[in-house]
Amino acid sequence: MLIFQCIVTVRIGFADSLKTFKSAARFRFRYTEQQRTNPQPEITMNKDCKIKVKRGTRNTVGSANKLLIVLFAGFISVFFLLIMFLPKHEGELSPNERRVLASAPNTSLGNILSGKFSGEVDTWMEDHFPARNAFVSIYSHMNLYSGRSIVEKVTLGKNNRLFSAPVQRDDETMKTNAEKISGFITENDLNACTFIIPSAGYMLPEELPAVHREYADGQIIDALNSMYGLRNCAKSIFADNVFNNAGNVSELYYRTDHHLTMKGSYIAYCAIAKELGFEPLTESEFEKHSYSFYGTAYGQSGLWEIPADDLQTWIGSYDSDLSVTVIDGTVETEHRGSLDTDKLSDDVVDKYAAYLYSNHGITKIVNPNVESGTLFVLKDSYGNAIVPFLAAHYNTIIMLDTRTMYYSPTMPAPSELAKEYNAKDFVVIYGVDTVAAGNIDWLR
Repeated sequence: MLIFQCIVTVRIGFADSLKTFKSAARFRFRYTEQQRTNPQPEITMNKDCKIKVKRGTRNTVGSANKLLIVLFAGFISVFFLLIMFLPKHEGELSPNERRVLASAPNTSLGNILSGKFSGEVDTWMEDHFPARNAFVSIYSHMNLYSGRSIVEKVTLGKNNRLFSAPVQRDDETMKTNAEKISGFITENDLNACTFIIPSAGYMLPEELPAVHREYADGQIIDALNSMYGLRNCAKSIFADNVFNNAGNVSELYYRTDHHLTMKGSYIAYCAIAKELGFEPLTESEFEKHSYSFYGTAYGQSGLWEIPADDLQTWIGSYDSDLSVTVIDGTVETEHRGSLDTDKLSDDVVDKYAAYLYSNHGITKIVNPNVESGTLFVLKDSYGNAIVPFLAAHYNTIIMLDTRTMYYSPTMPAPSELAKEYNAKDFVVIYGVDTVAAGNIDWLR
């Protein structure tokens, strides 16, 4: 959308410039025609103070106007040739914007007659316009310096930190989600706790830009617990208190992404472990590795000069023994260990997808080193980096993502799984955006 607006701006600018050139040329032509038919005399005075009148001479349209028109036409021609002959990356993932670029338009007769072809051409032009990344960056910097960035999806704060826009509260959705979670807990008689993660914008107000929108995460979480009754069936772990008590909150969130860092995920794990009644592992018990990482906020910002984040992996001694099965519809895929190491390669854009093999409807984790215990986890992507810590304490963890990931009617209902595995402990790990405006309809 950004590049489209840049293109429109450039097109409008070109059109206005061409109108100006034409107006100037018409004015110049009228003026010179008047000079030709009724030339104005030039009156001067010589050194003897005698007045000398020199009749006007014929004039022609200035060459400067012609030059401008030629330059304009040449500029358009060069861009046309660049669009036609520069290499395209159709259907490929943009490393900066974290999305797949448009494929070539469908030129079938049916597609043209339906009117879809013109829309596909516009989308294709937006994605493959010459110097596209430069135009996106220019547009983003214009918004940043004009103060318009506060209405965008991402804005730049202090210390090169990118903040996602505040969550737009939807009370009807909040009520529905709270009722679904409460009903699931009550129906299956679960020992439940909730860990709702506030945004970086709410937790780091000192790093927000001087002009910014209000982050009401605290009010949303309070409403879920009190107004919509979530606290009546589950113990609430208040993440804001947990993070503030941990010390430097800025270390707990990525600068270029909305997720928690591994340090933040470890702090969350410790709070959940204590609520469930067991002692968490110490930080020194994990082997750590670091990787360069740009998150989704970076891809949405257009501010390509922002330095990379440091994404870490924390590996416990038990991790290599974990059996991880991901289930999507009727397809089951088995893995060993909690990390998808292929996603940590330098050429992979979304390294966060390495944690528990990204998002899936059902993820089953078995730790053969633990004799018993089953944990049910209702989560969004925040949970992918937290749950591997919890795997040290349970024989089986069933992790559910009942958003769009749980898309197939062939998937067993979560309540059926809870009964099948005789689950007793249940944890909800959600970002505040999921419970305030997300869809967890598949929790049934």
